[in-house]
Amino acid sequence: MIGKIVAAALTSAALLTTAAGLSTAAPLGATMLPQPTGQFQVGTTTLHLVDAGRPDPFRPTRPRELMVSVFYPATATELFPRAHYVSTVLVPEIQRQLGIELPGLLTNSYADAPVIPDGRFPVVLYTPGAGVSRLLGTGLAEDLASRGYIVVAMDHTYEGPAVEFPGGRVATAAPMPEGFVPSIRKKFIAARLLDIEFVLDMLTGLAGGTNPDAENRWLPVGLADALDLDRVGIVGHSSGGYAAVEAMHDDRRIDAAVDLDGQIGVDEEFGRAAVEGVDRPVLVLTSRQIEEVGDANPSLDAFFAHGTGWKHQLTMGNSAHYDFTDMPSLVPDAVRPAAETYFGPIAAPRAAALTDSYVAALFDKFLRDDPNTPLDRPGADPEITTLR
Repeated sequence: MIGKIVAAALTSAALLTTAAGLSTAAPLGATMLPQPTGQFQVGTTTLHLVDAGRPDPFRPTRPRELMVSVFYPATATELFPRAHYVSTVLVPEIQRQLGIELPGLLTNSYADAPVIPDGRFPVVLYTPGAGVSRLLGTGLAEDLASRGYIVVAMDHTYEGPAVEFPGGRVATAAPMPEGFVPSIRKKFIAARLLDIEFVLDMLTGLAGGTNPDAENRWLPVGLADALDLDRVGIVGHSSGGYAAVEAMHDDRRIDAAVDLDGQIGVDEEFGRAAVEGVDRPVLVLTSRQIEEVGDANPSLDAFFAHGTGWKHQLTMGNSAHYDFTDMPSLVPDAVRPAAETYFGPIAAPRAAALTDSYVAALFDKFLRDDPNTPLDRPGADPEITTLR
């Protein structure tokens, strides 16, 4: 259902842009994502990473492969093209089905632009929700990069709907004959945790002068030198929120975590972070929807009881589960009634602004030692309520 909504959004955006009278002689494209709020322009690149020593749990005859997107503070962006939100490999098939030429849906980032020189930036990992592409975290990643972070958004192969590898090869979601049952969810989480550890290992190699890309592709100038792996955060949505906190429990290289609307466990089986606690800072940001349903409360109660580090839980009023992603920004108003299960009445730009602000606040506070973040001041945002 989620994939159909996003596909409808992309098609609607394309048709609306075409109808607006853009010249077919010029490159067509539009962005529906909010403009990043930081001081820096944003560059982006992708990495194809292969964990040669780990058979893929869903395709044991192949090594585990990942695609990640890297967003970073960039310079000379006027010399580089805007990056597409969805790979152009998928566009011809959509155009064939519709019988028209579609404009591209663009991001606010510039493909392979150089990194700002002479700077080192904290690194933030992003892990998406269950069955969701890393693409839906693009807006948050761009905003963090514009504020001076290097953000690495990862897909978890065979869990998301489709992951495109170099050459146009696409890995689709693993079959789930019994549905999204706890056993498959736990298998996904186990793979995610190893993925996160592996990505950090590859970034360490990159910072040490090794190109981790499986095709040894040319990487943006200055990227390796800009990685500050002494300051590492992680943010995840839904199952990604669970994986983010659990990964920090397991890996001392991670200094701070944000859980966006995720329980810390699979149903009644809590994660180690909830049972044993963690000693580093965690921000939990929940939706009104998940608070009304209440299924995250038992694991979050356990986490707050056992954690010894700084920890806060905030909730965003008038919101639903996918308001912490790009989905509301991509779905036009005409399509919103069909997607009401996925996001609430809060306006898409406002949901994005609040998410960006509080995620950045956690990392500013603990990766940059900023004592004056929105987490340190009396609440100025009426939609945000402190729960604990």
